[in-house]
Amino acid sequence: MPAFLQMNDCLSTRHGHLYVEACDTVELVKAFGSPLFVFSEKQIRENVRRFQQAFQQGWPDGPVKVLPAAKANWIPAIQRILADEGCGCDVYSEGELSIALEAGFDRSLISVNGVPKDEAHIYRCIDAGVRLTIDSLEEVAVIERAAKELNKVARVRLRLKPPLPGFTRRSDFVAEGMVPTDIAALVYKGGLTYDQVLEVAPRLWRMKNVELLGFHQHHGRHSRSLEYWEEQMRRFAREVGRVCRALGGFQPKEIDIGGGFPIPRDPFNAATDYTQPLQLAALQGISSVLKMAGKSVRYPLLTRLINMFESRPNRNPAYSIEDYADVCTRTLREELLRQGVSVAGVMLQLEPGRSVHGNAGIHLTTVKSIKRITRPIQWNSIIVDTTEFWFTGGRYEHHLHDYVFANKVDHPLVGKADIIGRSCYGDRLLPIVPVPEVEVGDILAILDVGAYQEVSMSNFNALPRPASVLVCGDRAELIRRRESEQDVFRRDVIPERLRLKEPRVPSRAHDQVN
Repeated sequence: MPAFLQMNDCLSTRHGHLYVEACDTVELVKAFGSPLFVFSEKQIRENVRRFQQAFQQGWPDGPVKVLPAAKANWIPAIQRILADEGCGCDVYSEGELSIALEAGFDRSLISVNGVPKDEAHIYRCIDAGVRLTIDSLEEVAVIERAAKELNKVARVRLRLKPPLPGFTRRSDFVAEGMVPTDIAALVYKGGLTYDQVLEVAPRLWRMKNVELLGFHQHHGRHSRSLEYWEEQMRRFAREVGRVCRALGGFQPKEIDIGGGFPIPRDPFNAATDYTQPLQLAALQGISSVLKMAGKSVRYPLLTRLINMFESRPNRNPAYSIEDYADVCTRTLREELLRQGVSVAGVMLQLEPGRSVHGNAGIHLTTVKSIKRITRPIQWNSIIVDTTEFWFTGGRYEHHLHDYVFANKVDHPLVGKADIIGRSCYGDRLLPIVPVPEVEVGDILAILDVGAYQEVSMSNFNALPRPASVLVCGDRAELIRRRESEQDVFRRDVIPERLRLKEPRVPSRAHDQVN
């Protein structure tokens, strides 16, 4: 059984083809073109229901609400699905707020986070009746003024930034080096330190048009270990206790633990091999020595060394949603009670992003060219009609995605190749990975791209971005159309003085100079 099928998700195989729910991915490419993003409605719904059920089971004292991060996948059709499931929404930007309001989320469950927030954005949030998470000292005066001028109550939470001294393992998020997680979390821009909170919390509590509802935290995807989440919840609860005591016994109504939960196949930072610099240094040293032996000896030996390199997607699954829910709710609840903070009736909120959307999306791309070098070294390149610039979020996070050739799922892996995108960059989508016998026209499926990928695409090389479809059972519907060349240039304006009236003919003097 292929490893990707062991996750019991929306993917399956039939007659050697990859299926998303009941849709043949090969037929999807025929119907909607290549490349193509495909999202599973069933998987999204199942993911949020599992989060809701697991966290509610561990938090019997009050309601639990899942507020998926809009930034992970803000396609309006996707947000409608989440609103239909009764979720809230974690919003960062003005545009995401517009999408959340249009999708029909309960406004009391729209959590507006981020730093900095523009003044107009704060005014709009208060006017719309959504929750504001205070993430900088400068926001407080604007919130007070806006609430007074609008004659509305601003409902706010404070985003805390508890240190994590008990978790010092290397952060996955900092792929460039071996940075301890507690240091990486401290230098991130989000959140207020205890001293900063004490500057503003007493003032907020006294404001007539401002209601302080509780606290928020978000450290993000630094590690998939349960110990990381246990340390987060322990330190968050202690910080909440410190602030409540400083405010003379304040009791929160809402506590939001943020997100950062991994997806099962967990491609996060899997492309980073921390031994690779040593391997490449050794290769360079050996290459220099072999130069004296001549190319007839050097290239065959280098080929054998290069063939030892290979990238394989992660085969060690992350913990389950239920595992994370258990450690989070148990640790947070126990520590809050230890700190003298009542949990009776407190709403627990969480803001998963990648773990809601990641394994609900795949990307389909067609093989356009195959280049095989046989001399002086051996090297295979498979060029497809997509690009790393349509996976910007994943490239930033050093993802190494699982993959399968959608029309050859049951074919044996018989060789290795670089899978290369179409841009003029190196565009190594999958470096030196095992592949079957590949032909032009085959369809590659890149898995687990439902979060941060489609919504972070760019138009590098003036390439029109691909379409997206939503699968529901055996139905596939367009939810984002393929861009045209006209769409790519729609924002551009040429000043009148630069408009080309007629072709310029270079002067002879100009030709001689150049």
